[in-house]
Amino acid sequence: MRAFFFVFLAIVIPGGTIMALEAGLLDEYVDRIPSETLILLELNASVGPDELDGLILQAIEEGRQDDAEMYVEIAAYMNRTLSPQTQDALAASQTTTAVVLRNTGNFFEGFITGEGSDNAAFAGAVTSDLTVIGDIRDIGSEGSKLVAGEDYSEIVLGLSVVGLAVTAGTVASAGSGLPARVGVSLLKVAKKAGTMTRSFTRELGQLVSRAVDFPALRRTLSDVSLANPNATRRAIGTYADNVKGADLFPVLARMDDMRTAVGPAESVRLMKYVRNTGDLDNVADMSKTLGVKTRGIIELTGKTSLRGFKGAINILRWMAEWVWALGAAILGWLGLAGSRRVMKRRRIRVAEARAAATPNKLA
Repeated sequence: MRAFFFVFLAIVIPGGTIMALEAGLLDEYVDRIPSETLILLELNASVGPDELDGLILQAIEEGRQDDAEMYVEIAAYMNRTLSPQTQDALAASQTTTAVVLRNTGNFFEGFITGEGSDNAAFAGAVTSDLTVIGDIRDIGSEGSKLVAGEDYSEIVLGLSVVGLAVTAGTVASAGSGLPARVGVSLLKVAKKAGTMTRSFTRELGQLVSRAVDFPALRRTLSDVSLANPNATRRAIGTYADNVKGADLFPVLARMDDMRTAVGPAESVRLMKYVRNTGDLDNVADMSKTLGVKTRGIIELTGKTSLRGFKGAINILRWMAEWVWALGAAILGWLGLAGSRRVMKRRRIRVAEARAAATPNKLA
């Protein structure tokens, strides 16, 4: 019986608690702990004293200004002082001339191609989509492949059709026209930039397939000169009644939430941590709390949700409490066993004393 008690205490209870935590059954308890306190604890445990200096200098050297400034924000968040060398390099990279030269060309490159690698280029790509130029461009490119029976991107073509239909007001978007437009643009840029994971690409592809009837779209586009933007736009306006985006619009709205918190470029980059729509919710919630620091904190800690920080700390905290409880139980058991031995010896001595004091009946 005692052995069963200790097995239960040492294995079943902690194991069951950890499983309940992972399943989200203890979220109410977990959510009582301030997120940022736990994030700072995790960062200080994960990031060495000079690590941020090294990351900033490397980013500047490689022309990744956005990354350099992200790590600067994390240093300020952690109250870490940067070295004089890092501060000088950062100041040189932030001069007006450097910023203008870097941003102007990249913005127009993103606007024209719909692709990019930094904040300015991603902003240009999103801007071109918000003015429907990007959607018409991509429908012309991918739609031509569809009509010709060639390989095409269902996601880019389908999202472009949804975006153009939303912009034209020919498809109901549950009152989320602008968020849907922005979400379409961000997802298209992420797909082209290669920051979208394979698993999320599959899930998004299924949502797009439910929203857009591609055989019907092919029939519509077959009779259109896709090199003519106005003709393309009119054709999609006619086809738009076939668009059913009920399942897709929540994802588009979540992308817009992330863009509001961290900007278009970081939203695109963060997609490499999104494996499914549940992860998208987690990363979007995290970005609301941490802003543009989100990606850097994910890279430094390996955690992609606020719950991840809380869960890890709570497991450690609970395990510490469990160790104390187990220790107290063992000490209590040892004390009880010891007291029983003492009482047993005492009863024996009393019995012996009584026996010695009783007259020998045989005498």
